[in-house]
Amino acid sequence: MEALNYLVIQSTNTSEAKDLSKQDVIKHHTTPTSLGGLGFNRPGFDYLILQDGTLETLVNEHSPTDVDLWGISGGKYPILGNVKHIGYVGGRTLKEAFWKDTRTEEQEKTLEAVVRFYTLRFPKIIVVGFDDPTRIEESKNPAFDVQKWLVSHGISAQNQYQKIPLTRTV
Repeated sequence: MEALNYLVIQSTNTSEAKDLSKQDVIKHHTTPTSLGGLGFNRPGFDYLILQDGTLETLVNEHSPTDVDLWGISGGKYPILGNVKHIGYVGGRTLKEAFWKDTRTEEQEKTLEAVVRFYTLRFPKIIVVGFDDPTRIEESKNPAFDVQKWLVSHGISAQNQYQKIPLTRTV
C-alpha cells in the first residue's frame, strides 16, 4: 500500500443508544440520498469501531480514500493526500440533539491501538479529528478533542494535526 498522509477519526453521528453494525453503516452510506442515505459509491469509513470495541473493516486496506469523500480538502485548513477514515459508533446524545463523546472503554482501547499501529507503520502520518480541518463550524465530530486525546496518550507531536491555512499563489 502506498504511504498514507492522514488518519481521520470521526463518529457515526448517531445516538449513544444505537448499536449499529457494519452492515447498517455500509447501507446508510451507499443508499441513494433520495432514499435517505448518503449516496456514496462506497462506505465513508475504512474502519468502524463497534460499541464492544470490535474493529470492522469496511474498505479494503489497499484502497486509500481521496480526502474529498467528506469534503475536507476545502476551507481554511484543508487536508490533501491519501487518508484512512476510522469511525466509532456513537457521537451523539440519546435523542441525537447534541454532540457527546459516547466512546465506550472498549472503543477507546481499540482506537488507541489503531492510532499506534498507523503511526508506527507510517511515521509521517497525521492523525486528525474530522472537525479539525472542516469548514463546517457547527460540527463537533467526533465529539472529543482528538489532538488533546493524542497528547494524553503520548502520540508524537509529529503525528498531530496543526491548523495551517492553505496559501495559494496565483
